[in-house]
Amino acid sequence: MMEQTMLMAVCLKVLLARSFTVKVLFIFMLLSFFNVFAASKQIVVVESYHKEYKWDAEYRKQITDKLGRQYQLTFFEMNTKRLPPAEVAGMADKALRLIDELKPALVILGDDAALEFLGERIEARAIPSVYLGVNKNPRSYFKKDPKYISGILERPLFQRSSYFIKALLPKAKKILILFDSDRTSTIVFNDSFMGNSSLILNNVVFDVKLCKTFEEWKKEISDVGKNSYDAVVIGLYQSLKNEKGLNADSEEVIAWTNSNLNKPSFAFWDFAVGKGKSVGGFVLQGASQGKAAADMAEKILQNPGRLPSSYWPVFLQEGAFVFSRHELARWKIQLPADMSKNAVFVD
Repeated sequence: MMEQTMLMAVCLKVLLARSFTVKVLFIFMLLSFFNVFAASKQIVVVESYHKEYKWDAEYRKQITDKLGRQYQLTFFEMNTKRLPPAEVAGMADKALRLIDELKPALVILGDDAALEFLGERIEARAIPSVYLGVNKNPRSYFKKDPKYISGILERPLFQRSSYFIKALLPKAKKILILFDSDRTSTIVFNDSFMGNSSLILNNVVFDVKLCKTFEEWKKEISDVGKNSYDAVVIGLYQSLKNEKGLNADSEEVIAWTNSNLNKPSFAFWDFAVGKGKSVGGFVLQGASQGKAAADMAEKILQNPGRLPSSYWPVFLQEGAFVFSRHELARWKIQLPADMSKNAVFVD
C-alpha cells in the first residue's frame, strides 16, 4: 500500500503539468496499471472445510499473520464437511470462477478436497499454488507431474502416538482407533494405515474402524469394554451422519463420546482435546500447517522466475503434546516429567 501511495503522489504531479488530452490518456494508463498491480497482490485461499472448524481457523490465522500485510487475501470455503458429497464439485466450480475473476498471484489450497477438485484446473492456468494439510500422495491428483504447485503434507502421528500411549498406559494390550468415513479419513486409512484394520506396534494391537453414522460410532464406543479395549484414539468425527442423514453436531459427538466411554480417550488432532473431550495426545495442529504453507508461498512469490515445483513438498511431522488437566485427573493419568514440561495444557 505504501508503494501505491508514493506512486500516486508522483503521478498527480505529472498530471498537473500536462494538457487535457494527455491527462485523459495518462489516467487510463494509470488505472490499467493499478488493476495489474492489485491483481499481483492477490492471494486466494480455498478451504476444503469452513472457517469455524478449528483446523481451518488455526491455519487461516497463520496465513493472515504472515501474508496479510503485504497481500490481499480472499478466502473461499468449500464447506465439504457439512455439504452433501454431490454438492462438492459445484463449490469447486464457484471457487474457480472466483480465481478467474481475481487473477491472483498465488492460490493456497487447504486440504485434500481443494487439491482434488481444483489442483489440475489451476495448474492448467499456470497459477503458482501451494497446498496444505494433504494426506494423499499429491501426485495422484494430477495426470502428469505439475509445474506450478508444491506444498505441505499431513500425516497423523500414529507411531509417535503409540509410543506415548504405551508410556502412559504400560499395561495396555488393545486400543481402538475411530474415524468417520469422510474423504480425509479414508485417505488416512488407506495411506497411513495401509488399509489395515488391525496393526501391532509396541506389543499393542491397534484396531482401526471407520464409521459412517453417529449410531455406528455410538455402538463402537458402547462396546469398548466388551471388546477388551484399554483406550480409544479419536480421529476425525466431523462428517458422521445423524438419523436424518445430515451431519451430526461435532461437539455433540465428542461430548457424548466422553460421557459414555468407560476408558480414556486420546487424539490425533488438537480440536479433540479438552475438558469433556479427550485426554490429549501428540497431535497435529492447523497452525503449523498454515505457517509452513505461508512460508512456502512467500518464497514462491519472491522468486517469480523459479517454478513452484522446484520447492520440494514438506512432510511436516511437527506435532505437539497437548493435554487436558481435567481429563488427566479424571483418569488418574500422570504425565512423565519430560512430557509434562514440553506439553501445552488446554485447561
